[in-house]
Amino acid sequence: MSNRLEAAPVTMAKDGEDAPPKRPLFGFLRGASEKKKDIVESDFARLRSLQQARREEATDADRLAQIEATADRQGRIDHLVERFRERALEVLELETKQQGDVGQCEIAVEIDEDLLFHTFTQVAMGDEQGHVHLIDALNGSMQHDLPLHRNWCTVLSSSRDGALVASGSLDRTVKVVSISNGEILGDLEFDEPVSALTFSPSGEQLAVGTTAGGLTVHDLLGGHVLLESQQEKRVTAVQFSPDGTHLVVGAQGLKGTQPTARLLRVKDGEVVRTLDHGSVLDAFSFSADGSWLACGGLDPVTLVVPLSNDEVEERSVDVVTGSKVLAMSHVDDMLVSAGRDGWLRMVNFASDERFEEQVDGTMMHLNMAADGLEVGIGYKEGHFEVRSTDDGSVVRRMDLASEMAPISMTLVRGQRLVEGVGEALPQVFNEIKQGGFELGEPCVKAHDDVWHLVVTSAWSWA
Repeated sequence: MSNRLEAAPVTMAKDGEDAPPKRPLFGFLRGASEKKKDIVESDFARLRSLQQARREEATDADRLAQIEATADRQGRIDHLVERFRERALEVLELETKQQGDVGQCEIAVEIDEDLLFHTFTQVAMGDEQGHVHLIDALNGSMQHDLPLHRNWCTVLSSSRDGALVASGSLDRTVKVVSISNGEILGDLEFDEPVSALTFSPSGEQLAVGTTAGGLTVHDLLGGHVLLESQQEKRVTAVQFSPDGTHLVVGAQGLKGTQPTARLLRVKDGEVVRTLDHGSVLDAFSFSADGSWLACGGLDPVTLVVPLSNDEVEERSVDVVTGSKVLAMSHVDDMLVSAGRDGWLRMVNFASDERFEEQVDGTMMHLNMAADGLEVGIGYKEGHFEVRSTDDGSVVRRMDLASEMAPISMTLVRGQRLVEGVGEALPQVFNEIKQGGFELGEPCVKAHDDVWHLVVTSAWSWA
């Protein structure tokens, strides 16, 4: 007698017949002895109990990790508030003794990096009436409507620290404005309409180009001109190198001559590099270390030119109809391009990964967040997007407060404190105000590559 178990025959339904009923789950227990059945069912019960316990354990671990992370962040917030309180007492006691009855100072405390997120804080838009609109980039609300010019606001630029915005106009003036309160901090006059401008990395200098080819670099603190130069024709774009020592300038050709792009040394105006291109270059972006320069314009090729002494071949990107605006990331290998054909392109030269998408609108301005993880895009139709540089996906999108179609635009990148810090500070503020001090709005500033929470304090004793 054989002990081998033979497989049960598989019954198939014939045409016109119903399929045989499926065996119910655990159907093999039918016909088993009650004792064996109880044993097997108890095994399954223990297995289900064990699985449930493991699921609950994993859930508890996740919940515990979440609680610990929240507690850790809250602990950091509490520590920041306490450090601010201690620093405020030190500074105010010292300053009031020195300054006497009237004075003003800044209270600054270093912030842990994980209490900040890098984003875009404002969008500045210029219109045909010469107004500059400062709009909150998180909720789209209008913060300031500034009637700065008598004619079109043709170009805007924001300082790297997010504190200033400069506007140029057909009325031949440039105005420098505080982003926080809209106050005009200075103005410049020119012989021709303004066509290009940019802040130096420190925010202390401003380069201005005109429609007649005039180029000047102004010391905003000293109030004098550092550099004066004449280009062939209309200056199309200007951009400082990351260290502020050089300036790249694009200009249209005069009477059929070749358009030019030159790299100038700021201290003496000497041309250290001339860039050849098939058409007008009106978009520039340096890499973070200044070793690469991306150049875009009407030509359907964007050049990425090496500026270091190393023998490195230049890179190029085909963009069909030219690039209107460019931005390079902090890691130097990422290039983001707003094409004149309405395509947003991202190229990672290190991995050769490329992403492109046709966007809904006419892109006017690009900027990269300080950490390089997001790119902001401003549209002529009056809306604003933030996209991830990882895959180009939209992080947030909003329609801006103003209904006008902007003539010029710039995106102000900055930092915001994480949720919870803003709710914890008022208690300390109230304690300081009870001593007779007036406090300004808290802001975030970088000093020696370290972020600080900065609050202005003023006093005037009766």
